[in-house]
Amino acid sequence: MRGMNLSGGMKAIILLMFLSAVFPGTASVQTSVVDLLPEPEGWMISEPPQKYLPETLFEYIDGAAENFLSYDFVELALGRYRGAGGAEMTVEIYDMGAPDNAFGIYGSERYPDSRFLPIGVQGYIEDGVLNFFAGRFYVKLLAYPAGTETEAALKLFAAEILKGIPEPGAFPLPVRAFPKDWLVENSEKFILRDFLGLAFLSRGFIASYRPAEAADFEAFIIEAENEAGARRMFEAIIGRFSGTGPTVARPDAVVRLKDPYLANILIVPEGRFLCGATKIKDGAEKAGEKIVLETAKSLGGK
Repeated sequence: MRGMNLSGGMKAIILLMFLSAVFPGTASVQTSVVDLLPEPEGWMISEPPQKYLPETLFEYIDGAAENFLSYDFVELALGRYRGAGGAEMTVEIYDMGAPDNAFGIYGSERYPDSRFLPIGVQGYIEDGVLNFFAGRFYVKLLAYPAGTETEAALKLFAAEILKGIPEPGAFPLPVRAFPKDWLVENSEKFILRDFLGLAFLSRGFIASYRPAEAADFEAFIIEAENEAGARRMFEAIIGRFSGTGPTVARPDAVVRLKDPYLANILIVPEGRFLCGATKIKDGAEKAGEKIVLETAKSLGGK
C-alpha cells in the first residue's frame, strides 16, 4: 500500500468498509434515497429524478406534506418511468430518518382491510398502487394505466428498490407487543409527538380492539427513553386527567381515569413503557384491563 495514490472515491469506499466493520449497520445508514431509485429491465426514466426536502415537500404533495413532516421527514426522491405500450410508473421514496417514523407514516395511510403483501417489512396493494416500508424508508409506487400486467410491474419495482435496502428490519417492538386477542389486524399506528392530543406525550403506539362481548376500544403503548422518563409521563397523565373523574389505584397497579372524550382510561407503567387503553365504555373495563395487563407482561424487562 506504501506509495499508492487512491482516488477520493476509493478513499470513501475504504472508509465506509471500515466503518461498516467497526459499527455494524453503517452502510445502511449511509444509503442515499436517490441511490434507491431503481433501473428495472424494460423500463426507462422518462425525466430527470427530482428531490424534495422538508422546506419544499409541499410543492409536490401540498395537502399531505404536514403529515409527513409530523414524522420528521428528511428527503423524497421522485422518479418517473415509461415502459412498453405507454405504461407509466411513478416512484416515490421517502427517507423518514428512522424506521419507527417510516412505520408511522405508512401506518397512517394503510387501512386494516387492504390487501397486504410481505414486501419490505409490510406492504399493501390496490388498483395501480403498491406502498411499503423498509428500514427508514417509505416507498409509494403508482402505475398507469392499471392493466393486467400492473401488479407484476409494481412488484418488479419494489424488488429492485429493496436490493438497496438489505436489512428492511421489522415492526417496532411496541407493535409486536400488542396482544393478538381481539386485535383488529393491521390497525396499529405510531404517533411521534402530541400523543392523545397532549404536548407532554410522545412516541405513542396505538391499536384497535374488538372484543366479542364488549364495545371497541383502543390500547396504547408509550415508549420513553428510560424508566424515569416513563414515570414523569405517567405522573403528568395522572395530573391531567385526575380532575375529570374518579381515580382508583388498583392492587394490580392498573390506574383508572375518566375523560369526557377518551371515556374510561386504564394505564399501568412497565419499565420504560406506559401501557394503557382508552375509549372504554362503562361496563367494558374488564376487557380493557385484560389487554393492558397482557401488554405490560409482554414488555416486561424490555
